[in-house]
Amino acid sequence: MFDIKKLSLGVRKGLLIAGSASLLTMPQVSAQTVEESEETEPTERIQVTGSRIKRVDLEAVSPVTVITAESIELSGDTTVADVLRNSSINTFGSFRGQSGYGSGASASSEVNLRGLGAGATLVLMDGRRLPGLGYDGGSSSDMSMIPMSIVERIEILRDGASAIYGSDAVAGVINIITKSEFDGVELGYTFEDPGVDGGNSNQFNMAAGVTNDKGSIVFIAEHANTQEVTDVAVNGEYAGTSYSTFSPVANFLASGSSTLQFNEELCGEVDDTVNVGDRCGYYYGNSTWLYGASEKNSLLTKIEYDISDNLHFVSRFSALQTSTDTRYAATPVSTSTLTIDADNAMNPYDEDGSIYFRTTSLGTRDTTTEKTTFEAVAGLEGYVELGSSEWDWQVYYQRTNAKEEVFNYNLVNDTVVQDLIDSEELDLFNVQGLSVEDWETYNAELLATADHTGTYQSTQQRDIIDASVSGEIYSNEHISISAVFGAEYSYLDFAQISDPESGLGIISGGSGGDDVYASRERQ
Repeated sequence: MFDIKKLSLGVRKGLLIAGSASLLTMPQVSAQTVEESEETEPTERIQVTGSRIKRVDLEAVSPVTVITAESIELSGDTTVADVLRNSSINTFGSFRGQSGYGSGASASSEVNLRGLGAGATLVLMDGRRLPGLGYDGGSSSDMSMIPMSIVERIEILRDGASAIYGSDAVAGVINIITKSEFDGVELGYTFEDPGVDGGNSNQFNMAAGVTNDKGSIVFIAEHANTQEVTDVAVNGEYAGTSYSTFSPVANFLASGSSTLQFNEELCGEVDDTVNVGDRCGYYYGNSTWLYGASEKNSLLTKIEYDISDNLHFVSRFSALQTSTDTRYAATPVSTSTLTIDADNAMNPYDEDGSIYFRTTSLGTRDTTTEKTTFEAVAGLEGYVELGSSEWDWQVYYQRTNAKEEVFNYNLVNDTVVQDLIDSEELDLFNVQGLSVEDWETYNAELLATADHTGTYQSTQQRDIIDASVSGEIYSNEHISISAVFGAEYSYLDFAQISDPESGLGIISGGSGGDDVYASRERQ
């Protein structure tokens, strides 16, 4: 039976206004700050974030903040990352994808607890680690892979828990608890307009599930796309002093001098250049995106089944595919300092010196990041009676695969540019006296030979097998002592590959590095 339980349309204007309309009769609410509660109903023995021993939640001593599904809905936030980023537990250092040359960070969403860095904040889903990010060696997790419609609540352990979870939980633990029971089909659509030039986003989601006395199956699918937001000056086109010395109208610095020289006739005639007195400045903000354009597709399936009264099967499969496009100003030739000899025919200053130059003729630095992540989890849970006590046990296997590919366009090979200068072909100071248009065309044809596309790829695979037994070893009317015994085996295989030229350090516009092949075994 196909039962559409809810079709919702949400439209947000700006950052603080939200509205929704539904085919079902329901109250209208405005966006509110996420309400955080530390209260839970102690109706059963559960495993609380920050402990591996099942207990009544009233007994928990760890500082656990709980964000409920109701609070999330009232907030108007459309991603798990936004919910956490806008909550009081967040600190400076959290990350959402931004523009610029990058090795994958532009396509990721991270949260930083207590200011210790995203790598020190452990993110779990139903108590299992999320796959790590490729660009930082897997030390932090990307929360964009969690569909919003599967979230039942979010538990945040605000204290370090390295003794329980390992060194990546020094700052705290975020545990996203997903829904286990769902009946019917639910469709949703959300449109956001942030009230600026660009940034509009669309999100479609579908949830379907079947629940009976023996178990449940839940399926979630989401698609989201967001337009880029351009970075513009707040107080006008050329407000402030945010000009770069690396300009398409080159600045010359003679050896032993502190005074820059440049062609004053060209400066101001070439787009986004301005004579600021001591140099020809370049306003790079005109071409930079503040936030990139992105597209995301995610799937999640969760199956739970009671094999018997004391044996429970749990499995989860999730997949994420993202594509992000970002943009930054044209490449400054800066990895190696360009030089020109005094006797070079294209040097009008007759002194040895250095050149500060930007290759706007090649176009903006555009980065495309494509990422795919797969995760599979399967486990058995149960309990056994030992004397007068019940002991809970569980055995789980988890495999995650993540692949990230980054393409950085319109970078510059410094060696080629230096060769063009040394061969007296490149005329950076218009010694030939050409018109602005002819001068730009002449140099553009030469600089095209220095154009470079940087590539970066990372892959990682993690396998985890863990088993634990917990229960009460002694109790009387005054005291109860519980214990947990467990074992875990983890294996991580990681590879990071850059294009050869970037690895040699001769490419401007991005950071290359050595190829890395590594593995880690932990038990």
